[in-house]
Amino acid sequence: MKRIQMIDINKKEDIIIPFEKIGDNDWEVKTKIIIESLAENWSNELESPISIEEIDNLENRLGTTLPNGLKIFYNTFGIADIGEELQNFEDMMWLKDLWDENDPYGQEFTKEHKISLPYLISFSDYLGNGNMFCFHSETKEIYYYDHDTRPYITKMFDNVDDYIKGCLIFAQTDLFGEVGQDKVEKWTEQIVKSLFGKTIVKKWHY
Repeated sequence: MKRIQMIDINKKEDIIIPFEKIGDNDWEVKTKIIIESLAENWSNELESPISIEEIDNLENRLGTTLPNGLKIFYNTFGIADIGEELQNFEDMMWLKDLWDENDPYGQEFTKEHKISLPYLISFSDYLGNGNMFCFHSETKEIYYYDHDTRPYITKMFDNVDDYIKGCLIFAQTDLFGEVGQDKVEKWTEQIVKSLFGKTIVKKWHY
């Protein structure tokens, strides 16, 4: 299959904001441009879409439904490279199953964190460093689990669409043209800060 034209960022306006919400008009076209550009840049194969049956099986295993935007994304692009490591289905799990309250070397969660902890399910390994993004099984809000820096649990986004959108914007840092990566990195950070605020970006990327 012939790939579409690749992204080559030489000015801030070249950076694509893929969607407001997953499922919007043109969301798939814009997201495909980014995902295919990343695959071409890193000489990676594109992932296959995941069937509704496989998604249903995952939901049955977890005992809850996935956020709707995440289901649409999986069904369209599979476990695609979005600049961060979306987990394979077999690795997605309840965060509470990773935590031993009696472990003297484990995290000491606050009372506030213990309220959300039982509801969090991992779906992204961030950069493979042990930190994970999770969705809330009831509200479908997105939380960040930081395994070694307080606060250990932080609510980051109201929905998974915003997380994936932020990832796809940040990931375009690697698609720099003649202007160089440092400048494109500054532009992508400015865009994400304008969408979600400095506090979110600081916790996420620093």
